[in-house]
Amino acid sequence: MPDHPQDDWTRPMPRTPREGRRPDPDATERIPLPPTGHRDRYDDHDRYDDDRAGYAAHDRYDDHDPYDDDRAGYAAHDRYDDGGRYNDGDRAGGAGRSATPGPRRRRPRYGVRRVVALLALGLVAYLVAMIVVVAQVWGSVNRIDASPDVADRPVGARGANYLLVGTDSREALTEEQRGEFGTGFTEGHRADTVMLLHVPTFGEPTLVSLPRDSYVEIRDGGWNKLNAAHANGGPEQLVDTVERATGLPVDGYLEIGFGGFVDVVNGVGGVEMCLDEPIADEKAHIDLPAGCQELAGEQALGYVRMRYSDPRGDLGRVERQREFLAALVDKMLTPATVLVPWRLHEVGTATGSSLSLGEDTSMLEAGRMAWAMRQVAAGEGISVTVPTADPNYQTPVGSAVLWDEQRAGQLFSALRQGQPITVEP
Repeated sequence: MPDHPQDDWTRPMPRTPREGRRPDPDATERIPLPPTGHRDRYDDHDRYDDDRAGYAAHDRYDDHDPYDDDRAGYAAHDRYDDGGRYNDGDRAGGAGRSATPGPRRRRPRYGVRRVVALLALGLVAYLVAMIVVVAQVWGSVNRIDASPDVADRPVGARGANYLLVGTDSREALTEEQRGEFGTGFTEGHRADTVMLLHVPTFGEPTLVSLPRDSYVEIRDGGWNKLNAAHANGGPEQLVDTVERATGLPVDGYLEIGFGGFVDVVNGVGGVEMCLDEPIADEKAHIDLPAGCQELAGEQALGYVRMRYSDPRGDLGRVERQREFLAALVDKMLTPATVLVPWRLHEVGTATGSSLSLGEDTSMLEAGRMAWAMRQVAAGEGISVTVPTADPNYQTPVGSAVLWDEQRAGQLFSALRQGQPITVEP
């Protein structure tokens, strides 16, 4: 007999005879059973612990197993539902589980990615197109030497100053156009419009009209009208004369002739102007009614050149020129023109080929000019004419415009030092 009766289950079971039927077991034979005094080795802590009879307790793959699912038709939660990648409810008959099926999470599709990729590709193509167009427009601009070769040019002014010049050059006009526009057949070129655009480091830009008949001193030429400087010495002498008269350094130069002006206005589709009174000038070949209207190239040219029918003469003309130039730049810089590549190319190349920029004028400076003019057009800048003492001053070279020395000096001193402008527009 064994010393420990509780270990009877370790006795080997009777062996089945090799031949014949096994005799009925003796009733006294004990069927080996696991001892009740020991705990099953797989009890509690085994990850495969389950109730073999019907899975009455928790399923072997319960909760934390990534492949837990409802084998009986996925009646509970889907394997991709909520709590984990493969979390789902109990198998059929499981206890403590919700049998209500939840919504299936769809796998990510590639549609959104394709849309984002197409948008990014389109943006890159647009930027490349804009860079190419801007380069073509910049390449179409004519260059001209406008920097005086002198040693006593003014320095030390705050901000930047740009000289905007409209000449009466008729080189780009045919004989028919000269007769139609009323420009005459005079050869050569003179400054028909002269404006000084001051762009401060901070603050509003200021556009100052310098009447072409201003009586000023020209280096090595004595006293004469301002436009004589351009006629005799070209852009270089005009810049030098303006610098000596104002005390302001000129940082950039822009010039346009009659033909270019007409092409630019027609290129943008005309410019709207609102007239308080009707205007008729036989020499300028215009007859415009009162009210708001679109002026085409030839009408716009007559509008900015007209002076014989204006009781204020040259002073009235420079005011119209400032007003029209600001409106023209504003029309050119509308989003419909600037942000559409083919439209920018059309207007930009037509404008660029009509303009002449100083050789030292950079693309950045040209952009600052355009932006400052747009600010003036929007009423965010100051637009004035240089103060005058006598608009009909009699001189050896004819009737001229005499500046008010004191007030003009105050204006240019304020611009040079970056101070507020006190001169009345």
